[in-house]
Amino acid sequence: MAEKGARTQLEHVARQMYVDGRSLTEIEAELGVSRQTLSIWKGQTRKPNDDCDEWDKARQRKVNMGLRIEAILERELSFAEERQPGAIDGGTLDNLSKLGALVVRFKEIEAQKGKVDKPALFLESMEFIVGFLKEKDPEGLKVLAKNFDGIIEAFKEKHAQAA
Repeated sequence: MAEKGARTQLEHVARQMYVDGRSLTEIEAELGVSRQTLSIWKGQTRKPNDDCDEWDKARQRKVNMGLRIEAILERELSFAEERQPGAIDGGTLDNLSKLGALVVRFKEIEAQKGKVDKPALFLESMEFIVGFLKEKDPEGLKVLAKNFDGIIEAFKEKHAQAA
């Protein structure tokens, strides 16, 4: 759980993660801020008579920007294709290349939505649990250490079946 008073440090990070397509549940797990707190932060950005809050508006702008960049690229490619071979200057080709790279990046980000690196999440969780037990419950840490190999094997089996 995040320390009390960490709002100034974490709220901006949480908002950016949300704008980038992460769910409140994912943000909660990564930052250690409760979902209720995240909902409060998010809700406080809602203006009276607005349909959605600033976090949702920023997320939608980002999605729309990707679609707009793709549309611009399509338009400019069509225009370039109609020109005589060799009639396109280097600057135009460079700009088309940069637009294409942006479109590819937006599509990569979109493809990652909802995908979780389960082994990495498992390791992060274990690190948190070990740190917590070390500080708060040394006897619990001993129990974890005693059963650690079994936990790892169970995790591997579960994810081998899912693959």
